Amino acid sequence: MSENNTIQIKKDLQQITDMLLLNGTLTECPGLVHGKMGIAIFFFHYAQYTNNMLFADYAMDLIDQILNQLHVNSPANYKKGIAGIGVGFDYMIRNNFLDIEDDICEDFDGRMYRAVKYDPWQDFSQYNGLTGYGRYWMTRLNFPTPAMQARECLTSIVKLIEEHLPDISAEEQIDVYCFLYDLQEISGSDRYTGLLEQCRRIWGVQSPDLIQAIPRLKESVVGNIARVYLHHRYLHEPIHDNVDITLKQIPDLEMGKAPVATGLLNGYAGEGMIRLAALDRANISWVNLL
Repeated sequence: MSENNTIQIKKDLQQITDMLLLNGTLTECPGLVHGKMGIAIFFFHYAQYTNNMLFADYAMDLIDQILNQLHVNSPANYKKGIAGIGVGFDYMIRNNFLDIEDDICEDFDGRMYRAVKYDPWQDFSQYNGLTGYGRYWMTRLNFPTPAMQARECLTSIVKLIEEHLPDISAEEQIDVYCFLYDLQEISGSDRYTGLLEQCRRIWGVQSPDLIQAIPRLKESVVGNIARVYLHHRYLHEPIHDNVDITLKQIPDLEMGKAPVATGLLNGYAGEGMIRLAALDRANISWVNLL
């Protein structure tokens, strides 16, 4: 990356940070994709980048607000609700942003169990449906106490996928395939091989066109970079060269055309994260959160 590009990216990062400091705590949504959880993740990374823990303190303020907003009947979905928030906490713990002895997601388990086992479910999508719930429960497999409950919920979700496989809509197919792919990887067994093969055969999910579509990512700078990363990840192709090329082509942040949102997918937090990745100060794998 040229020196001029580096200077511009650092300038953009400062503007992004200023906007998020002003608007982060005013963001109503507590969620991962569009709300406070995504902003908190950015500020933890930015604190590392600047070596200024005041930004980590701001992230903790956001977390306190998130926890105060949640209640027993909060939405369970991934996009704005508890499933995504739980995955966000798992990301923070794995990246050593949070050093906690207590299981911070323990209070979420009852709500997410009810979402899988008893509540009406909308669809199989990641953002609003069962595969998003499943991604929450995948993170709970790492904790001894909820692991049994997690396996029960994941088994229920997989069973529903099997029962409805021919009827799953085109927009949800890639979410289902990626969920099963990651579940098999985490489980360390070939238990889901047959179901994955059915997905490939019936849906043609290894088609580059389908992988690149990923409807939930919409059209945005962040969404397009996430598509490049996920395309290579799930098609078993080399990732880093193409992602690096894409990161070097990030357009300058024009405040007149800047995002109006604050979250990870189409807001300032995501714009900040891709610039930290371009400076090699955050691993691009964070886009797995999307």
